[in-house]
Amino acid sequence: MTAPIPGRTPVAALLAPAAGIAVVACWLLRKGTGPEGSAPLASALAALGLLLVPYALLASAPIVDALRRFVDGRPITTLALAGSLLCPYLLYWGIAGKAKPGALFGLVAYVAAASLAALALPLARARWAGDALVVLAVWLPLEGRWLDASFPWPAGGPGRLLGGVLGLDLLLYQMLVVRKFDGLGFSLLPGWKDLRAAAVGFAAFAAVGIPIGLWSGFLAPARAAAGAGQAVMTIVGIYLFTGIPEETLFRGCVQGLLERWTGRRDAALAVASLVFGLAHLNNGPSPDGRYALLATLAGVAYGWVYQRTRRVAAPALVHTLVDATWVLCLKGR
Repeated sequence: MTAPIPGRTPVAALLAPAAGIAVVACWLLRKGTGPEGSAPLASALAALGLLLVPYALLASAPIVDALRRFVDGRPITTLALAGSLLCPYLLYWGIAGKAKPGALFGLVAYVAAASLAALALPLARARWAGDALVVLAVWLPLEGRWLDASFPWPAGGPGRLLGGVLGLDLLLYQMLVVRKFDGLGFSLLPGWKDLRAAAVGFAAFAAVGIPIGLWSGFLAPARAAAGAGQAVMTIVGIYLFTGIPEETLFRGCVQGLLERWTGRRDAALAVASLVFGLAHLNNGPSPDGRYALLATLAGVAYGWVYQRTRRVAAPALVHTLVDATWVLCLKGR
């Protein structure tokens, strides 16, 4: 596993929860939290902050190694640690009237299925197939939005962010700790090499993607400039809740597994980029081929940057620049 930059993981472990809470709190306060008042807001934000702690700590190679030793040969302990990821949701479900038995059962089943798969599937022969099934067990319920009913508050808001952060925690735990998947390169804070590669990747995509987006009508210049506060909130939110999670999945896991299976980096890059593009077909009210095409092209840029750095933070930074440029400058509103 790629080691993080020395001394930065403790900082990230503090910054990630604080930044995530701040971004979502600002979003909710600007939108309005509804008649429930401030107590549900505090509960949801506390749950989010607790879930972001393992998100940050699992970027530390020493912590991952210690957890591997702790759970090795102990299946009950392995399952119990996975189940502990649900503890922060007790705060969220404490919001009066928000915890429905079916939704709670669905979330428990989600964690249990991925955890049992990680334990039961082979680690030697055909290991790549077992790893792939674990990734699918974590990803598909989120992609299909099967867990949205578990996070109904606030209506139309970022409640489902909790499901996404849980998914990332679960994916990292199962792949890094239980399956000992080395080479994922999970990292939160970019280094200088990451910044250089990200700048090249963003420039390359912008040179191709923006003209195609404008020509197709998918992109349009913004009618008004965003304020500085909104811009910062957007960039930090995209990095934490879109860039890092999606690049961990599509580059660190999907592209990484394809490289091991095929032995061909170019083929892995192409297939992972196509899968990434197709995954965007359900991101709007109806499938949009223009969105899928641009996402596929962006996936090529993200995958190229990942191949150059082998660190998730680098393509996550490009992803953030691309999405922030779209949201702040080219969404036509």
